Amino acid sequence: MWHKTIGITAFMVSAFISFGQQKEEQIYPLRKGKINSETAIRKKVLEEGKERNGVALRDGDVGGAASRQADVVVEITVPEPGTYVLTAESVPIDSEALRQADTTGMLTLKGWFQLGTSRRTQRIVFDSFKGEVQELGKFDFFNTHEKLNIWLPNNLLMHRLSLKPYTAPVAPPEAEDYTPSVRPPSGRPRLWVNQESLPVVRKRLEAAEHQDAWRKVKANALKPYRFDFDVDQEMFYDEKLEQAIEQKAFYYLMTEDKTVGEEAVDLAGKYLSVLEFGNVSYGDITRELGRAIYTGALVYDWCYDLIDDPTKASMRKDFKRLVRDMEIGWPPFFGIESIVNGHGNEAQICRDMLSWSLAVYDEDPEPYKYVSYTILEQLVPMRKFEYQSPRHNQGVDYGAYRFGWEMHAAWLYYRMLGYPVFDDNIKDLPYYWLYMRLPDGYMLRDGDMFSAKSFGKQAPYWKQPQTMLLCYAYAKDPLLKGEFERQGGLPDNPVLFLLLDDPALKANSDVSGLPLTKDFGNVLGGMIARTGWESDSASNNVVAELKGGGYHFGNHQHADAGALQLYFRGMQVGDLGLYLSYGPPYDFEFNKRSISHSMMLLYDPDETLRFRSRFRDGGSRFSQRFPRTPEEARTDPWFDYGSVISSDFGPSNVHPAYSYFDVDLTAAYSEKMRQYRRTFCFLNLDREDVPAVVILADDMESADPDFKKYWQINTLNPPAQENGHMILYSTLAGKTGKTYVNMLVPKAEDRATTVLSGAKANSTFGTEFKVASDRAEANGHRIMVSPKSLRARDRFFTVFQLVDEDAAPLPVDFEERDGRYQVAIGDRVVSMQADTELCGDQFTLSVNGSGRKQVLLTGLQPGFWQMTNEQGTVIVVHDVKPGKNTLAAELSAGTYTVSRGRGVVPE
Repeated sequence: MWHKTIGITAFMVSAFISFGQQKEEQIYPLRKGKINSETAIRKKVLEEGKERNGVALRDGDVGGAASRQADVVVEITVPEPGTYVLTAESVPIDSEALRQADTTGMLTLKGWFQLGTSRRTQRIVFDSFKGEVQELGKFDFFNTHEKLNIWLPNNLLMHRLSLKPYTAPVAPPEAEDYTPSVRPPSGRPRLWVNQESLPVVRKRLEAAEHQDAWRKVKANALKPYRFDFDVDQEMFYDEKLEQAIEQKAFYYLMTEDKTVGEEAVDLAGKYLSVLEFGNVSYGDITRELGRAIYTGALVYDWCYDLIDDPTKASMRKDFKRLVRDMEIGWPPFFGIESIVNGHGNEAQICRDMLSWSLAVYDEDPEPYKYVSYTILEQLVPMRKFEYQSPRHNQGVDYGAYRFGWEMHAAWLYYRMLGYPVFDDNIKDLPYYWLYMRLPDGYMLRDGDMFSAKSFGKQAPYWKQPQTMLLCYAYAKDPLLKGEFERQGGLPDNPVLFLLLDDPALKANSDVSGLPLTKDFGNVLGGMIARTGWESDSASNNVVAELKGGGYHFGNHQHADAGALQLYFRGMQVGDLGLYLSYGPPYDFEFNKRSISHSMMLLYDPDETLRFRSRFRDGGSRFSQRFPRTPEEARTDPWFDYGSVISSDFGPSNVHPAYSYFDVDLTAAYSEKMRQYRRTFCFLNLDREDVPAVVILADDMESADPDFKKYWQINTLNPPAQENGHMILYSTLAGKTGKTYVNMLVPKAEDRATTVLSGAKANSTFGTEFKVASDRAEANGHRIMVSPKSLRARDRFFTVFQLVDEDAAPLPVDFEERDGRYQVAIGDRVVSMQADTELCGDQFTLSVNGSGRKQVLLTGLQPGFWQMTNEQGTVIVVHDVKPGKNTLAAELSAGTYTVSRGRGVVPE
């Protein structure tokens, strides 16, 4: 047996210790410990005017756990055996010398600790993140009295230790009493394959499509892996070793080669027994911790018949030791962490804990009880509700990352049981990433975009191939498989590819048959419209998006209700925020806030500040809270972020001439807003010179007429003004696209325009933020338009023309009458409701010029509507559908009366 009990584990807990009487929190001043006079001395340090007494190394002594005796020994007595949490308080002796010596910007000092006869373990005792108070981890006391040996680092005075009983997360009563509705089968394997699917996966290894991946796995599996193992020395995680273990276990699963399988068992058991993460908390270390558990679980399940009982018991003990240090805790109900959102909605439960719980179920069914409760009773119903809108609330990057882990859970259950536990709408969600794709290969911005850090001015082809693999294989979707192949496949994870890919499913890379417009529904509202599907930086395609309506889910989702994005040879209108790190002022006051997006702002100088925000930005409510159940989302007004009134596109479903989206965003704002509605209409003109037009209407009423309104759009290049237009531009692949912005309401004489550029654009009403980035967004431009007169209600009506190079924009014929806006541009005529209510009254429509015009009427109440010409003849009768509220027709020049009715169109 190579397992040896470890006294200290973990990284993410609160802790405390003390001399004298037994109390819940005990404090142990180090100067009262037993000092090794040959290496250490009692010392005083003055830190920021405060004297600290403690223990430090003698001058010239070298810190670290060598063969020498400990520098100080503290005797600790606890009320009863159990798990306790240790914290150390230390200060540098010469802070300036440490700063000068540190070249990483991540100053870290480490000491060594040994509780009783357990293995010596290394812990961070001071760093540039947490400073002098460091939680060292958990101690497992097997006796009530133990000696703690401490080896100090150089240039550090350790002041005191504190000890406190460890309290594990408490499972809610419903989880504690839960009986899983589905259970693992009695046979093996269970992870990724069962007895029925195993022969299928084995057979697929023969396919030509799988030869490269299988050769790679075979070569690695048959090559002995050198692992220098010492039971008395802990080790940090080793990803290469984990990959070797996984591939050897998979090779045994596929071939039943016992020699390779036994090596996988030997490596996994030894590795887990000495694996130690200490109190490292930076870099989301829980992901590495979970991957080690997952790797061990694969071996436990796939090589089950090769593992003797003592080794199984040792592995289970190590699983339990490691899993309690996961960020979500064990049981998996730590604090605010949840499987629904945040880091809890990643690999922790959906892959790592689920795999472990399935692997050990025969010997220990309790882990599966908790894990299956969180997945089946919390995650599955929440996603069934959310994915009615086929887009991810955490945006492009975090959405793809987290959804990939959900797909692990979907697959693990499906392969184990033979039937799905998630709703089928999970299969539709990946189309969100297809529709967010831009011709230059990158994506429309949505949520915190960590991928934006990794490229300069030239956008990469955005990819998350592992998620695409999980999705196309689960949905058996050739288009998603085509996207997976465009992203370069998954060469670094051949095991997962061989487990899931079906060679009989042929990839289809031609997405041109998909509708050019996507309506995302009512849970997470929005619309994307485009003029084509070309994947080429030199493309003439336009892509436009308007968000809004539904619910807000916090975390990496932005306060961007009503945000507009326009792409034409680069971003014309969009977001200026960059996700550089989570939570600092720039992130919480600018990047995630409305002010960095192209949307309406309403500035209330006394608006209540929420969460960690310190500045009012005039935008929609900033939230980091998230609903945990569909009922909470539907019933708690906090999560209400507006409602979609109308959404429609046509007449063709695949190549629509118009795309229309109308949304009430009142609820997205605070009490400062009495009413706000934004209406978007995208016209695909099918022209080279002016490929598309966007019409944007805003109707906003504030609770106080003194609150100032800002109609805002953001752009990356300096805007110009010419003949009453604002002109935006972007150049890509040597071709320039322009956007002519023509605001028709309010009139030029009734509005004031301000342009904030460069550093001033990265500001929240006077408070500037430094942006450590060379990305164009860091030096962008915000165009802010305000009415000159203050009043409660204001309306804005704007036409955007996307124009090629030096081509001229089209003339715009605009009039407002009968409570409606009418715009004529090119061969299109659009009549939109100017009021906040759907139109139920008669109105007049004018069509001018030669030839037939494509006419769109929007904002109509449901029911039958008719159009009559100047002779009183009914020429159009249309049943306006609820939720669409549109009528489209082709008309010649003339004046038409539009009214409720169901007349008869003459033959």
